[in-house]
Amino acid sequence: MPIPTRSVGSALPTIRHEECWAKTSPDGTPRINALDHCLNVGCVAEALVQNLPASLRKLLPPGVVTLAALHDIGKVSLGFQAKCDLWRTKYGVQPHQVVGLETDHAKISQFTITQLLSNSSLEKWAAIVGAHHGKLKGRPCPSPWEEERRRLAEELIKQFGHLPDHPASDAVLWFAAGLITVADWIGSDETQFPDQLRTVEERRQHALRAVNSLGWKPIVICPGLSFAELFPNLKEPNSLQSATLESVKNPGVYLIEGPMGFGKTEAALAAAYRLIAAKLATGLYFALPTQVTSNRIHERVQPFVDRICAEAEPVHLAHSGSWLVETKPPLRIHPASPDGEAAEHVRAGRSWFATAKRALLAPFGVGTIDQALLGIVAANHFFVRQFGLAGKVVILDEVHTYDLYTSMLIGALIKRLRELECTVIVLSATLTEARRRELLGLDSCQPVSTAYPLVSGVADSFIERTCEPPPSRTVRIRSVKAAPPVADALAEAQRGACVLWIRNTVDEAQETYRVLQSANCQGGPAVALLHSRFPFFRREELETDWMNRLGKDGTKRPLGCVLVSTQVCEQSVDIDADLLITDLAPTDMLLQRLGRLWRHQRPTRPCPEPEVWIQIPSLDDTQLRAASEKDLRQALGKSGRVYAPYVLLRSLQQWRERATITLPNDIRAILEATYADPAADEPLAWQKLREQLEKQKNEMARQALNATNVWSIPALPDEEGIQTRWNNYPMAQLLLAHQITRLDAHTVRLELLNGDIATASGHDWNFNAAKAIHRNLTRLPRWAVSAFLSEPPAWLMNHVEQPTAVGLVSSDGTIYAMDGRTDMGLSYHPDEGVLIHRDRRTRPPQEDDEYFD
Repeated sequence: MPIPTRSVGSALPTIRHEECWAKTSPDGTPRINALDHCLNVGCVAEALVQNLPASLRKLLPPGVVTLAALHDIGKVSLGFQAKCDLWRTKYGVQPHQVVGLETDHAKISQFTITQLLSNSSLEKWAAIVGAHHGKLKGRPCPSPWEEERRRLAEELIKQFGHLPDHPASDAVLWFAAGLITVADWIGSDETQFPDQLRTVEERRQHALRAVNSLGWKPIVICPGLSFAELFPNLKEPNSLQSATLESVKNPGVYLIEGPMGFGKTEAALAAAYRLIAAKLATGLYFALPTQVTSNRIHERVQPFVDRICAEAEPVHLAHSGSWLVETKPPLRIHPASPDGEAAEHVRAGRSWFATAKRALLAPFGVGTIDQALLGIVAANHFFVRQFGLAGKVVILDEVHTYDLYTSMLIGALIKRLRELECTVIVLSATLTEARRRELLGLDSCQPVSTAYPLVSGVADSFIERTCEPPPSRTVRIRSVKAAPPVADALAEAQRGACVLWIRNTVDEAQETYRVLQSANCQGGPAVALLHSRFPFFRREELETDWMNRLGKDGTKRPLGCVLVSTQVCEQSVDIDADLLITDLAPTDMLLQRLGRLWRHQRPTRPCPEPEVWIQIPSLDDTQLRAASEKDLRQALGKSGRVYAPYVLLRSLQQWRERATITLPNDIRAILEATYADPAADEPLAWQKLREQLEKQKNEMARQALNATNVWSIPALPDEEGIQTRWNNYPMAQLLLAHQITRLDAHTVRLELLNGDIATASGHDWNFNAAKAIHRNLTRLPRWAVSAFLSEPPAWLMNHVEQPTAVGLVSSDGTIYAMDGRTDMGLSYHPDEGVLIHRDRRTRPPQEDDEYFD
């Protein structure tokens, strides 16, 4: 077929935009054209804006819907069109005519929109359109067919209105960017937008139906519910909950400080209900520090949402494994073109509607703090998170003093959330005064109360409300200097005590479990292990089992047990232990661990009083003060590689001097003492460790600031922990299977560790296969599988997003590589998880693997 006559020179023919494809079918045939796709996306953007509350609509200037419609005008370009072989053949375009041409349609769209805006102060509007595939494109350059793109733009502007004519704040820009990207994903769903649509009105009807099908419609709240109706198991609010309801009446930033188990969660949820019912918020996102805490809170939030909503509303769970509970397949999107970027765009869109991230877009979500923090750092699609959280009540649970890096990101997140009309409620048992001031944005001149518990906040003005503390309880402290007290722990369990033993690293937890099992007598108390190095399905089984056994309901409580855990049981989980054994940790972490001790009222206990055994270095005070830096690090062991040695020493000072601690009376004092300025006679080695900590803090501050500089640094993967946690130990995933059988060049049959059978293809993504694969994934230090991460098979890349190795588990637990012969230096046991055997590795690890969770 001859090329149409309109041209800009014989070397680079111009083809009318009506003849330019925007999406292809799976077989590579051009399907929908650029105009139709842009109209679909513009209509979806209209529907999204219509569903926004007035407080968020007012943030968006006229023209944002038009920008959404213009997002793909860059596909009207020879470089992009030539990606389709069938199109190129149809129009007689020769390979030499496209050599060196720009093929990135988003960058071309950005260039044309920049020209249309014709004002340098408005260029950022064009930049956010160019970022609709997840990242900024940099400075765009000219591309052929500009006249055709402008003709298409004129048709879209005529339909949706003029472009923005004023600059905007970063908050507004990225909110608009999130809307544009989400509109593109929804508008690309071929099940919602069939090719037969002709009129704009038809497209608007389909757009509204598509948006509503995803749950994006105004939620209907039952008005006037009392506290007892919100929480049927509570007759009336306690002092902290009453103070919260008296304080949280308008959007703002609030801190709810109270001891562990004093009902902070209910206080925050009740306040959220009041704001949502008053139409001062659009929904709720509850953010927690770990996956296990997210899972447990989700079980409490869903019944709460059932009570406050007139219609059924699901509470979506948001962390890297949470989408495995989904039953509905995601959007059906095919790559726009046969290249890597198009496939990645499809994976991204699919992941947002099938995975953890959906919880940030839905009205009600529970998940990790990382999922929210990824909205403030330069991660792929960070702006979609901002769009999803805008207008909601965002509850940040278990915010502490120790974690400086994450704390700085939390500060930036709170600022952005307030700009997006959110209310932020921070829950903590362990904040210093300095940290309180930072979170609320108070300067040193503002007087603040030292009372505890306390509700404080900044809305129109600064407010504080004190409240009556719960009855105090005294915990006896035993310092353990020798080897881990295995025999004593088993003896307590044999007397009927439920013992929780928290270790600071996975390796130490596994070793403690093995020693306990060896020392346990036949018919002795149950011994179990919880940590993050189990595949998802097994971790879920263990967590559910032990949270039920050691929760509030005593009917399943064992007559004596030892549960060994890492930090997964440290906070926000309803575990009630009779005796707590713990490694030395920062004071705020130790206080959190104490929250698992005698958590509920019980008629009788096998222990006469609550008691904690803290494993501390064997050096006495004189030896600690005289020790060298090297000796101090050696004395602190692996804990000194998880936590800052100086903070551990300052914490040790406070805890080893005590025979008891009274809660909540002593919480403020021991926290402030731990983090206070050092004494004048501080030993030299301690000073060196403090100087190293200060240097690390400065580096953390620099990196945190750099991570939020989204205009200047390249976008990193959209993964938990990549930029949201201070961690020098990169992680990777391991897929565990018994057998993998190749069916054809692209497809394999997987016999997975949990017994599931799945068929996975490198061409076609399958929802059930993806779920099956993810249920058999576990997390490991990257060095442990680095030799097996190169050249992953296509079927694996098509179903997982993060670096992943494949391991075949033999009958004796040894894990082999995909060839079935190479020993990976790993093994699996259903009660211990994945074990790393350094003696069986072909090369020694290049770095430590001291990480928690």
